[in-house]
Amino acid sequence: MEMPDLKLTPEDERVYRDIAEGRPVDAPDSVERLARLGLVRRLDDRWVALDPRVAARQLRTAHHGALTRTLQRMSQIAGLEALTRHYDPSRLYGGPASEFVDSKQLMNDRIADALGDAGEGLLTVQPGVPSERDPDVLRESTRRTRALLELGVPVRSLYPAAALTHGPTTEYVDGVLEGGGEVRVGRDLPPRMVLAGRHLFVDDHLRGIESDAGWHIKDVATSAFARSVFDRYWVRATPWQEARAALADAVTTPRQRMILRGLAEGDTQSAVAKDLGISHREVGRDLEAIRAGLGLRSTLQLMVWWATSRDRDVP
Repeated sequence: MEMPDLKLTPEDERVYRDIAEGRPVDAPDSVERLARLGLVRRLDDRWVALDPRVAARQLRTAHHGALTRTLQRMSQIAGLEALTRHYDPSRLYGGPASEFVDSKQLMNDRIADALGDAGEGLLTVQPGVPSERDPDVLRESTRRTRALLELGVPVRSLYPAAALTHGPTTEYVDGVLEGGGEVRVGRDLPPRMVLAGRHLFVDDHLRGIESDAGWHIKDVATSAFARSVFDRYWVRATPWQEARAALADAVTTPRQRMILRGLAEGDTQSAVAKDLGISHREVGRDLEAIRAGLGLRSTLQLMVWWATSRDRDVP
């Protein structure tokens, strides 16, 4: 039961005095408050005053009981907070500064909204081997990027070397470069991210079950950290135009070089396939193609060739 406000107004006091002295009253709101406080009650067709000392004792007892119950409930709050040991290890919501986005469409919608607040720049990292993209989606992405460039918003993108020979990606990049954006090719890039102003979008690294799920992070410190990571890779990357020019004399393809670099670092073919997002069989076919082109018979011979090859310096 909700406790009434105990503070009396001058009107309440006047009405109580009139009732105590037997005078008629016409103030229904004050009379109702006084009745809830136990200071007056209805007797036949009139209101009569009750002893305020009795009312005070009753109210004091009621509030003391309510306070005791409140303190008991407060002592149980710690038990609720203890549930964090079950929540934190697998939580999918990080508070007001981050949002779990569970679908590709919702992720695209959030990015589109964030682009309106991307005055500080649009930075993207696409580290995996490019896959086929819906032409309509690609055109819309190009349109939005060009619109930002026309507004003078800086646009920078990092791609792996495999993107250099991927038709849809090169078409998109050409449009970005033509509009004044910057694109570079790097090695061992960080996970995929989109940084639009202070809005950071990353893949879901908690479960990794749904490939299109991810996080929209609006925390200023986290976004600033992501930008510093991007900048470190950016300064070490090769401008897109230079990277394409370097392909002319290369014996291997960009994806083949990514495979060879992974093997040179000690990764297995399965691990390399997983990192590149391709099948183990595709890795094997690429290695076989290189060996055939160089006249080598084993992967060991191939790795010896790679150790001194000029292709190591090609993105």
